[in-house]
Amino acid sequence: MSSSDVRSILNLPQAQAGPSAVRRSPANAVKKPDGISRELYALIGDNAPSLAEAQASIAAVKYREKPSLKSKKVHWEWTPFTPAARDASSTQLSHWARITDADPNASVEYFGKFNLHGPSVMEYSQFEYDQHLTDPDWTSHETSYLFDLLKTYDLRFIITADRYAYKGVTGTATERKRSVEEIKDRYYTICRRLVRTRTASDPQAQQQLIHAYAFDKSREIKRKQYASELFHLTAAEIAEEEALYIEIKRMEQNERRYRADRDDLMRTVMGLDSGLVEFDQSNVETIFGIDKNKKRKRADEGEPLPPPPPPKKHPKDQAAFDLAHCIYHIPPPPTNPQSSHLASKHPVHQPVHLRSTKIPPPKPTAAIRITELLNELGISAHKLVMPTRTNIEMFDSLLQAAGALIEMKRQVDRVEQELRTVKAQKEGLLPATESRKARSESVTSTDTTTTTTNRRSRGL
Repeated sequence: MSSSDVRSILNLPQAQAGPSAVRRSPANAVKKPDGISRELYALIGDNAPSLAEAQASIAAVKYREKPSLKSKKVHWEWTPFTPAARDASSTQLSHWARITDADPNASVEYFGKFNLHGPSVMEYSQFEYDQHLTDPDWTSHETSYLFDLLKTYDLRFIITADRYAYKGVTGTATERKRSVEEIKDRYYTICRRLVRTRTASDPQAQQQLIHAYAFDKSREIKRKQYASELFHLTAAEIAEEEALYIEIKRMEQNERRYRADRDDLMRTVMGLDSGLVEFDQSNVETIFGIDKNKKRKRADEGEPLPPPPPPKKHPKDQAAFDLAHCIYHIPPPPTNPQSSHLASKHPVHQPVHLRSTKIPPPKPTAAIRITELLNELGISAHKLVMPTRTNIEMFDSLLQAAGALIEMKRQVDRVEQELRTVKAQKEGLLPATESRKARSESVTSTDTTTTTTNRRSRGL
């Protein structure tokens, strides 16, 4: 709404148009700092930021500067150059260069410092070659040619095999090509021989370096053949291979299941339900004996037969041997006459154990008393210094004797307590008997007087 509209609403006369006054900017007007838009500066108003804050905001938000279009145009030209990492006789390359530069080759020298070489190639002398590096398939000149190519292409064997074209010493012979495997085998063989023959300060580092240069030519050729055959498989061959793989997995699962069922059946039939390890083929053969047909087949095929079992010793010799070597055989447990033949033929297996684990523990009710008794005698009730069979038997008999002594002491204490109780009861019964007699006499006299009185009354 303008001022004329307001005047018409209020019925006021319209203002007369006077001479246009020249607008002057105030003398104390603050100039808008660079980097702040005009709208933002108008919103701030009198609260203009300080110079430091303005500079900080300008540094934080730097607007893109307008390109200066008045500068001189730059002229680029396609010029040849020689890389700094190559010889002057090599083929020259070309690139775009600025003509206005004072030195057009400055860019070549600048980028030349980034051209770093790859891994270094081992070098050898002619004496080392004659002593250790000779090979009937490689000549000295061809080996030098190979190492020069490897040095040129930074040990890139595939590029070296592609550029390999040996034409003999004179350079007029038929061109000879080498495969990647042959080049690798020759290079790594020379490296291993040089590392092995040269004196090293650290033998361990020398062995690690020899292992790092290990290369098997035949294995690498087979690996590439297998990879090539696998890559060129058709869809039908891939499906057949997957079906065969699934069938093999199924057969392995069936074999494991049959083996588990066979082991369970053998355990059930033979009665070996505790302490026996899992059966395998060798255990089965040792228990049941080798099949005659299988043994004959092994003899026909030329396979070595298993060694025969050692001959059994005479009982007297066995007893002397056991006594000399401190061997003690545990007597077999008594067999039940009602058990099966297999159970008596194959008794329950007893696993290996320590003698000290078979010491019978004392009764819980007398364990504390037995421990105190043994402590009084200076004997440990938990372990022995030398748990031999004789010491364990003596310790077992000592525990039994201590238990019997504790039990006898308990019985003696119980009998003495009963005797004391009976004596106390006997001493306490005498006063009770006299009082009973006095009470009985008083009762008798009372009954007598009552009877006499009744008789007198009847007489009257």
